[in-house]
Amino acid sequence: MRIARHCFGKRSSPMAEHIRKLLRSTILYLPAQFAPPFVQFVTTIAWTYLLDPATFGFVNFIIAVQEIVAYAGLTGWTLFVLRFRERFRDRGTERFVAMDQRMAALGALLQILLAPLVLFLLDLPLDAATVAGTAAYLVTRMLVAHYSDWARADHAIRAYSAAQIIASVAGAALSILAILTYGPVAGVVLGAQAAGQALAIAALVLMKQFRFGLGAFDRELFAELRRYAAPILVGGVIGWGAGNVIRVLVQYMDGPVALGLISVGWGVGQRIASVLAMLLTAAAYPLAVKHYEDGDRRGALAQVSFNGLLLFAVLLPAAVGLAMLAEPVVTLLIAEKFREATISVLPIAMAAASLRFLRIHTCEQSMFLVERPALTLYVLSVEAVLNIAFCAIGLHVGGFSGAAAGMLIGTAITTFGAFAYCFVKLDLPPPSFAAILKICAASGVMGLALSVAETSAHAGALAAAILSGASIYAALILVFFPEIRALVARRLQRAYSEATL
Repeated sequence: MRIARHCFGKRSSPMAEHIRKLLRSTILYLPAQFAPPFVQFVTTIAWTYLLDPATFGFVNFIIAVQEIVAYAGLTGWTLFVLRFRERFRDRGTERFVAMDQRMAALGALLQILLAPLVLFLLDLPLDAATVAGTAAYLVTRMLVAHYSDWARADHAIRAYSAAQIIASVAGAALSILAILTYGPVAGVVLGAQAAGQALAIAALVLMKQFRFGLGAFDRELFAELRRYAAPILVGGVIGWGAGNVIRVLVQYMDGPVALGLISVGWGVGQRIASVLAMLLTAAAYPLAVKHYEDGDRRGALAQVSFNGLLLFAVLLPAAVGLAMLAEPVVTLLIAEKFREATISVLPIAMAAASLRFLRIHTCEQSMFLVERPALTLYVLSVEAVLNIAFCAIGLHVGGFSGAAAGMLIGTAITTFGAFAYCFVKLDLPPPSFAAILKICAASGVMGLALSVAETSAHAGALAAAILSGASIYAALILVFFPEIRALVARRLQRAYSEATL
């Protein structure tokens, strides 16, 4: 509670309970939030050695495109379930489940129909294996994402974790096995990923989070879905373009090999930021929704804002540290043919993704929370326009790094504007300026220490550099925030007392 007061000023007493629940739920969600992105990160590294740049770019482009194709399937319904599951719990679960079955069936059919169209529009191969692998990947990825979020809305952490971990681990293992067996064929890689995701769906069925069937269409639910989800879907399409325009421009202007070269740095930077963001935010939104539905608007927004500050305290030092260590990290992990482009793009991608996820998990979640999703459409539209303009200019002037820098500039302008709006118009509680300065100072000192130390591209040297940087940052946070220092001291004292009993 005192930590929250230090960061926000005076706040109501329910905030302490919100923080306690958030920390507890975050710990419970930790395996599902850490394991899948880590596995995906390792898989990406392995693919740089197993796939040529053109095939690597193709596979990763389809993985990125899946998000926007899912908007024509289940994404709107998924967001509706995540936001309003609590409200409809007392209005008939069977009715909700029947509508869900119908939406899932229609969504899966649309993914199958859209697969060849997507490949055609992206000027990608249209052979039978590629179409089948792409369709299978789109359907299974959509269903895993939807029913994982259904489980999250029900606070079924075990089911959520099982689906996320099985899909990522099985998909990664099967994709590598498929490449070693059949060669670097894009359709085979996507089909193997789909097989792993199908295993996750089977696990959800066994855990009673998913039931096959055609269900029944519910006009009343659809009317509410249309009101809530329509602006989100439009915004999602625009948002996908805002976050992935660099891939489209590079593919269009420089071809598939260039797309593969830039995809490593851009994709890894996005993935690292996503891992760190989801470690803190998976548990936050359902809890905020519950408090909002209970009538505690101020407490719900305060929880989202406090989580945003925690997210800032994690993303900033990570971005600074990666910028200092990008060259040895890439040299150690990434195949030689991808290294030069990755070294220049990775730190910028991490910075851009950090800003974007900070805005999404704070500003845009606040807009969803107060049932004003149309606001996100304006935010994403501004970001898309800025990113297209700055990325195109950057690609023309500075190549890959210039394109990434253009994305960073557009995202930064949008993020600062979105936060200003939320603080003024939505009553999102701003953190104290002093707390932000302390986090920036700790990150700056850590970055300076890493920059003066010479780190070689060896696992031991990198591990030592990462550990020393994290230790410096953690020590400064303890110095700057007495409340955190006191909390850690109490926990250590309690652990020591229990150990000596």
